[in-house]
Amino acid sequence: MSAEDPLIELENLESPRTRSIINRFNNEVNELLANIIDKHYSRIRELHDEPRVAGAVLIREGIAVLYRGSTEEVYLLHRDGTREKLLSSPDKEVFTWISKVHGSERLVAVSASLEGRDYSKTYIVDVNDREIVYMLDGIVDSFHKVGDSLIYVRNYRTEKPPDGGDIPTERLVMLQDGREEVVWGSGIVGAGELMGRVFASGDFSRLAVTVQRGWRSARLYVIEYGSWSSSLVEEADHPIRLAGWFEGPVYVRAKDTGDELVVQGEELGIRGILESALVSGDKLLVVTMTDAVHNVNLYDLRVKSWSSPSMPVRYASISIQDEHNGEFLLLASTPSHRHLLFTVRDGEALTWDASMAIPDLEVKDLWLRSSDGVKVHAFYISRTSPPRAVLIYAYGGFGISLTPSYNPFFHYLLERDYAIVIVNARGGREEGEAWHRAGMLENKENTFKDVASFARFFKALGFRVAAMGSSNGGLTVAALATRWPEYLDAALIGYPVLDMLRYHLLYVGRYWIPEYGDPEDPKMREILFRYSPYHNIPSEKRMPPTLIFTGLNDDRVHPAHALKFAEKARGSGHPVYLRVETTSGHMGAKSAVRALEQSYLAAFLEKYLEGR
Repeated sequence: MSAEDPLIELENLESPRTRSIINRFNNEVNELLANIIDKHYSRIRELHDEPRVAGAVLIREGIAVLYRGSTEEVYLLHRDGTREKLLSSPDKEVFTWISKVHGSERLVAVSASLEGRDYSKTYIVDVNDREIVYMLDGIVDSFHKVGDSLIYVRNYRTEKPPDGGDIPTERLVMLQDGREEVVWGSGIVGAGELMGRVFASGDFSRLAVTVQRGWRSARLYVIEYGSWSSSLVEEADHPIRLAGWFEGPVYVRAKDTGDELVVQGEELGIRGILESALVSGDKLLVVTMTDAVHNVNLYDLRVKSWSSPSMPVRYASISIQDEHNGEFLLLASTPSHRHLLFTVRDGEALTWDASMAIPDLEVKDLWLRSSDGVKVHAFYISRTSPPRAVLIYAYGGFGISLTPSYNPFFHYLLERDYAIVIVNARGGREEGEAWHRAGMLENKENTFKDVASFARFFKALGFRVAAMGSSNGGLTVAALATRWPEYLDAALIGYPVLDMLRYHLLYVGRYWIPEYGDPEDPKMREILFRYSPYHNIPSEKRMPPTLIFTGLNDDRVHPAHALKFAEKARGSGHPVYLRVETTSGHMGAKSAVRALEQSYLAAFLEKYLEGR
C-alpha cells in the first residue's frame, strides 16, 4: 500500500494544474451534452422555483416560515390566516435554515450560506419590528436570549477558539455589549467533537447539552448558568439526543439494542425506532419509525399516558420543527407533496400550509436480501409501469435515515417515466442504531453490498439502471461503480468522499473518523484501502458512464475527492466525466444554479439510459 499520491497537488484548488484540469473537464462535459442540456433546464428550473418550506418556527403571533424557491424568503403566517414577508435573501446568499431564539417571543434566527459554503452568516430578526438586531458571521447555532445577552454555540474550523483548543471544535459563547466570549467548553469539548442543541430549564438557571464524538458516542452535561460550572450526567458509547427539559433533561439513548427515552432519570417505554422527540411544557411529542415510515405520538408527562394524533399523510418524512406552550410544529414531505406544515395541540393536527406536487404517484415497499442474507428495505416510487429506467438513490451512513420526501429532480425524472428506488442501506438508522453500526467502520462494505443487491435485481429484470448519491452517498455509489460496474448503465456521484486514506486531512474530515475509522491506525487503514474508490479504480473491468459533480465552494467535503478520482479514472481509460460548479457547495445553491446542475444530470441519464 503506497503512501504516495501523484495527484495530491489537486488538493490545492488554486494550483494552475488544478484549474487547468477543472477547465478541461468542464469543457469536455459541455461538449458531450451540449445539444440536450437546454431541453431539460426549463422544466427543472420551474420545479426548483416552486416555493417549498425549508424550515419554520412557532411563536406567539403564529409561524415564521422559510420558503425556498426562485428566491429564499421568510414569511410570518399569522393565526388569523394572513401572512407578511419578514426577510429576503441578499444576492449570492442562500437561506439554509431558520430557528427560534429561546427566551424571546420576538426573535428568530435565519442562517445564510454564501453560494453553498458551510461558513455562513446568521441574521437575528425581530418579527415585531421587522428589523435585523444581530448579524453573526461563522457557523453558529442553538440561540438563547437572557436579558441583554445572546448565548449560542460557535463552531471553530479554520481558526482556533480563544482558549487555544485544537480544531475542529465547538464552544458555548455569550455575546454582550458587542463582545463575544467563551463561557463553556474549554477543556471539555475536544478536537473532532460537536455540541448538540442546548436546552434550558424553565427559569434558565441550568442548561443541558450533549458533546458528541462523531455519531457513535456522547456525553451529557448540565451547566449552571452564570457560574458556568457543569456536571457530567451521563457518558455513553452510543449517541445521546436531547429532547428538552421537564424537571431535568429529557433525552434519548440511541443504543444498538434499542432506543431508550429518559424522563426524570427513568426510562420511558417506546415502540419502534425513535427518530426525534421534543418537550413542550408537560407534553412530549415523539416521531418513531417503522420500515422508514414516520409515526407521531404524544405523551402527557404528568398523566403519563400516550395518544396518537391523526396525521394528514402516510409515507411521509416528518420532522419536528418547534414548540410553544404545549403546541408542536411539524413539517412533512412526501414524494407527492412539496410540504405539509402543521401543528399538533391536544392531540389535534391543524394544517397551516400544503403544496401538492405530483398527485398520481405510487409508493411501494420493496424488500431484498443482501449478499450476506440480510433483508434490506427500499421505497419503489413510480408513475408508470413498466418504467423507462430505474434510478437507485442511496446514502447509507452517519445514522441518517432516508425517508420518502419530495425532491425536484426526482419529480422531473418521474415525469419522464423513470422509477426511483430509495434504498435504506446499512449505515443509516432506518432499523435503529444497530443498523447504523452494521454499516460503519469495519462494517462499511455492508452498505455497498446492500445497494448492489438492488442494482443487480433491477438489472436482472432487464431495466436500464443508474445509481445516484451525494456526500457519503457519493462514496456509496462510487464503491458500487468501481466494484460492480456490470450492475449499472450510468452513475451520478455528487460532492463525494472518495479518498479514504486522506479524507481526515481535508477540511472537516476529522469529524468523520468515528464513522469511517482512522487512516493513521494500521488496521483501519487496511480496511479503508480495501474499499476506497480512489484506490480501487478497476483495471480489469470498465466502469459505467459516470458523471461526478461538485462545487468549488464546498468547504465540508473537499472538491479534491472528485478531482483526483475523475483524473485518475480517466487516465485508466474509464468513461468518467466531471462537472465543477463555481457557485455551489455542500449547503446547496441558488435555484437557477441547482437547476442547471441537475440539467446536466438529466442530460447524462438521457444519453446513457434512454439512448439505445
